Amino acid sequence: MFKLIKKFASGTLIIAMAFVFGGCANNPPNPPNEQSQQQIEAQNKEKAVMDNYNALLQTTDVTIPEIIKFIDGNITVVSKPNASAMIIGLEKVQNDKLNKTQEQFDNEAVQKVVMKGYKVGLDDGYINSIQNQQVKDLLLATKNSGYKIETAEGMYYPVIDYSFYKKYRSNVTSDIAAFIDIMAVESDKTPIKDAALVISWEEILKRAQAQERFIKEYSSSAKIEDMRCQLKRYAVFAMYGGNNTPLFSYDTKQMNHEAKETYLETAFDANNGSFSKAMIGYLEVLQKNDYKLTSEVQEYRNKVSQEIH
Repeated sequence: MFKLIKKFASGTLIIAMAFVFGGCANNPPNPPNEQSQQQIEAQNKEKAVMDNYNALLQTTDVTIPEIIKFIDGNITVVSKPNASAMIIGLEKVQNDKLNKTQEQFDNEAVQKVVMKGYKVGLDDGYINSIQNQQVKDLLLATKNSGYKIETAEGMYYPVIDYSFYKKYRSNVTSDIAAFIDIMAVESDKTPIKDAALVISWEEILKRAQAQERFIKEYSSSAKIEDMRCQLKRYAVFAMYGGNNTPLFSYDTKQMNHEAKETYLETAFDANNGSFSKAMIGYLEVLQKNDYKLTSEVQEYRNKVSQEIH
């Protein structure tokens, strides 16, 4: 090897080296020390951002808009895992403060004002049209805290608006981006109101299968348990329906015709997860019982609905 190197240590080797590296002549790499220094500075900056963020979350009287403002100003300078941690932290605070926010809506005067002009969405036009300053401030704070207004049984109340999180999708890890997508669909159109399903049987299965894919693809995600809870909920919708939209007629015990057609047309693969496996078995039991609610069907769905994970 030494002889070979010596043989080509002449102009031939020099020319070859110049040819190979010539294309990089206009873009010389940073000196190792400079590059390391830049990396260290970036790491220190990111650590400082996350330390400040965690300190902010621990502040007793911190408001959600303050947290959102911090995230908006710093999410682009941190890694995707840290950006995801920021979003998870924000969601936790929203959940922690949700009951207190809902209590502010549990007021007859507030309900009357909101009921009078509310249609869909907390847009600026609607909020500015409110004459009652107290209610106007409440609605503005609700919107600025990443909540939206939902209604059921004639009452108006706030819920987390997951579509609000879409602006962060490109900054977070793939599992958190997928979580945002799934939950945005959920908050944009709730599946059940007044004990009645308000989405189609097809949509129920579509959402459940999306949740199932998340569980399969992101088994180590920080949001895995939340998604499992969602899937259990949708398994109940799929196998039972709602009190006011049951899967089986209360009188004839016959399966809802639209649901039957939808379920038979849907492709379920047991390899996708426990929901698909349960639905395959459910359809087999239903076929055996002429698609009527019998004790065997009841026993099966009671059993497998508890095994969804």
